[in-house]
Amino acid sequence: MKTLKHLIYKEWLKTRWFASIALLLNLGVLIYIFIALRSNFLSAGGTIYLSTLMTYKTQFFSLYRYIPLGIALLIGLSQFVPEITDKRIKLALHLPIHNLQIIYIMVVYGFVLLFLTMIPGILIFTGLISVYLPAEITIPVLQTMSPWLLGGFCAYFLIATIALEPAWKFRFLYILISYKVLTLFFMYLSIGNAVSLLPVLCLITGLSGIAPVYTSYRFNKGQL
Repeated sequence: MKTLKHLIYKEWLKTRWFASIALLLNLGVLIYIFIALRSNFLSAGGTIYLSTLMTYKTQFFSLYRYIPLGIALLIGLSQFVPEITDKRIKLALHLPIHNLQIIYIMVVYGFVLLFLTMIPGILIFTGLISVYLPAEITIPVLQTMSPWLLGGFCAYFLIATIALEPAWKFRFLYILISYKVLTLFFMYLSIGNAVSLLPVLCLITGLSGIAPVYTSYRFNKGQL
């Protein structure tokens, strides 16, 4: 238990400032989108504005599209780059915990941090926009934003996978694959049109969560 607390505390020291920046970025963008929505709602008139949204399915929240990806980069890079550049991961893998457990403690820590950085803001945003928008619009808005959120989690797992890969030739390959995979999460879709894609994106995100185990095994063995 003491070793586990030490490992989590070490992760917190590396990521705390970047997580704080990510939290402020997430909340700041969502609040800005809400203020713009409220302003347009009041200036155009509620009935006209709602009619326009429902007719043209305008993405009034498109500014948020790449924010989850940016948050994943902030947290993932701050967590794993020091481990690789300073060879700290080699020391961590010699702690009195199974190597697989150590890697997954680190990955789960990052996942939870990412979740706490993004999801509370999304819940607050949902509550705010529901004051002005009916459920017929609010629910499709959340459905459209869901791939972006999943893309953030997938990006984090892929960053861990790439960072833990010992061979640069495979890192480059993983970067190319990651780019292609992540484009699926950030495609432009009209409001509500992402529902059919969500099961596939959930599966991809789940599979990406397993990938760090393989590359961490290779890293520990020094396979090139």
